[in-house]
Amino acid sequence: MSQTITAVIPTLGRASLKRAVQSVLDQTRPVDEVIVVADGDKVIDLPDDNRINVLHNPFRRGAAACRQRGIDAARGSVIALLDDDDEWHPTKLERQLEAVNAERSSNWIASSRMVVLGPGGRLRTWPRRLIEPKESVAEYLFRFTDIRFGRAVLQTSTLCFPTDLARKVRWDAHAGAVHDEPSWLISVQRAIPDVRIVQVGDILTTYNVQNASVSRDRSDLTAEYIDWGLQYLSVESPRVLGDYLCTSPVSAAVSARSLRGARRSLLSACKHGKPGALAVGYALLSTARIVLLSMRSAVRR
Repeated sequence: MSQTITAVIPTLGRASLKRAVQSVLDQTRPVDEVIVVADGDKVIDLPDDNRINVLHNPFRRGAAACRQRGIDAARGSVIALLDDDDEWHPTKLERQLEAVNAERSSNWIASSRMVVLGPGGRLRTWPRRLIEPKESVAEYLFRFTDIRFGRAVLQTSTLCFPTDLARKVRWDAHAGAVHDEPSWLISVQRAIPDVRIVQVGDILTTYNVQNASVSRDRSDLTAEYIDWGLQYLSVESPRVLGDYLCTSPVSAAVSARSLRGARRSLLSACKHGKPGALAVGYALLSTARIVLLSMRSAVRR
């Protein structure tokens, strides 16, 4: 039986949406359906194509709930996700489906490398290292072995997977979580231990982290990141939990310039886990950065 593809795009109605949808319509492996799930009743501008279907969620239900709404409505046998400020490269679906053609079961998730655009004109390629097909998602994403960003990434706009998989393990079970895709991926791997994650080495997506993107949120979410780690990583190794608590919550503290948040993160890492030296060093350097940023702000006043 041939595969049919549904692209699911949650949106707040940003101007980048039309470009994102066009990148779906331009695929060398054509999609059968594009479901755009608007988080509210804002009028949205889209290309003219009869494959596009627009749904509306009550305002601010969040991206995870919007994704699941699209998955539940999908007619395709494969779901491919895209955020409304990202883009697919033309061969994205073709290359990913080629990579999973040998899979005998429907328990697979395909990803790829991506080019990261921003801030400004900066360009990077993530991830530096691809996940092994049977590797733990939590180990891959959160065990801190390289001080450079982008070592390990499984970003939402790179993901495609069988529709049935996301109806068994639902995205909206994690609505409101500070880590969208890791919450779902970790839950899938725990619920379906034989799931294979196949990450294509080609660059097939553009991930936008410009200042206008939600990826650059400056709110103080330190406590939420700590709570996420204690909830989702409590059954992982002490090293993974400790490394996570020294990095992601501390990054949130840096964005908010919260010394209290950085201190709480480091104390939580030492209390609940066993962070490695690199992760502890990252936390201490980040704390020093907060002090420096606060001093500069005080001088400018």
